[in-house]
Amino acid sequence: MKPFTAPQALHDLAFHYALAVDDCDADALLALFTADGAVVGHGDNPIRFEGEAGLRQMILQVKAGFERTMHNVFNQLFWTREDGAVAGMTYSIASHLVAGEPCTVLDLPTRYHNLYEQRDGVWRYRQRSLEILWVDRRVGERFSPAIMQPT
Repeated sequence: MKPFTAPQALHDLAFHYALAVDDCDADALLALFTADGAVVGHGDNPIRFEGEAGLRQMILQVKAGFERTMHNVFNQLFWTREDGAVAGMTYSIASHLVAGEPCTVLDLPTRYHNLYEQRDGVWRYRQRSLEILWVDRRVGERFSPAIMQPT
């Protein structure tokens, strides 16, 4: 593997992915992937969402499972594999608000192992393999305008 100096468009994919998932916007998510693109699990993670139907299903599962999500993107590394494909890794923490009283926050430190493809000058994901490093679970509090009032 050789280090790859990534154009800003490759960095931006991770930011747009976070927004699409957090907004539960399947169309925005699909625009970031090749037609046969996929989000799959890494290691013991059993998820598999392939192609348009699979990625739409992923968004439906996010909507059904959580009140809100917030994906924060951190380190990003890129390289060229021996077969010429561009690969990379994106670190993030994905926060998930689980409904209930009190609500629960799940923070998932993650690494996405990515494969990219450029077609007609546009970079897209071919695959994101999601590695969840651990789960941090805590009681959360929903936002209320009263929080913003001076005491």
